[in-house]
Amino acid sequence: MNNGNGYKSNSYEMLKCIWMASQVVEYKLCDNQFDCENCPFDKVIRNLSNEKETEITGITNVANIIFNKLQNIKYDNKIIYLKNNLIAKEICHNTFYLGINPILISFLDTVSSMMEYECGKNIYTGQQVIQIFGAWGTVSLSAPMNFAIYDKVSEPNDNPMKSQWFAIIGVIHKEISCGKLYQEEWEKMHERAIGIIEGIKSYIPKVGDTMQDGGTQIKFLHQLVGTNRYIKILNSLSA
Repeated sequence: MNNGNGYKSNSYEMLKCIWMASQVVEYKLCDNQFDCENCPFDKVIRNLSNEKETEITGITNVANIIFNKLQNIKYDNKIIYLKNNLIAKEICHNTFYLGINPILISFLDTVSSMMEYECGKNIYTGQQVIQIFGAWGTVSLSAPMNFAIYDKVSEPNDNPMKSQWFAIIGVIHKEISCGKLYQEEWEKMHERAIGIIEGIKSYIPKVGDTMQDGGTQIKFLHQLVGTNRYIKILNSLSA
């Protein structure tokens, strides 16, 4: 009895497809006399494995690019960091460049255009000052203080994010103080951004998992995490 069971067990083990034996698939017995080179099932599994490896490489590349950008960003005393992902730099008395925080820029991909208010417009605290559009949707940045837009910093339409500065504004120092982000707050924001991307880096799909982009090669963060989560990540970066 025991010998018979042992024989059946050994026969069963010998019939296992190499993909079943290696636990890549749950159940598959070989029906091709172990001629793997001419096996249609083997070709399908190998193609799926190669696609998955490409996907994982894409994930690693996307996450590492953003991670490296964040690691290279340092607090700059020459820049005034503002709430709501904005920054300023003084040109002369009560006149400043207005731009986008480099931490947010590190996460932005496939930006197609930006829209900001026209010159001569007075902007009040909490009012939308800029919209950023991309293949993933749109995100808005609101004013952390009262100011007036004097002029726009023009950039080529085919590269809206070439410069971090987008406008020249007039604002008194008292207002700057109201909207300012202090170094300790900036550092917490920076740490939070790195924590977000480290969490994404730690995600490695298991064999058989399907990416949210429906099989498209992963090139951008919004493809990896999905557009809804991507926009939530951008909004969460605001201090």
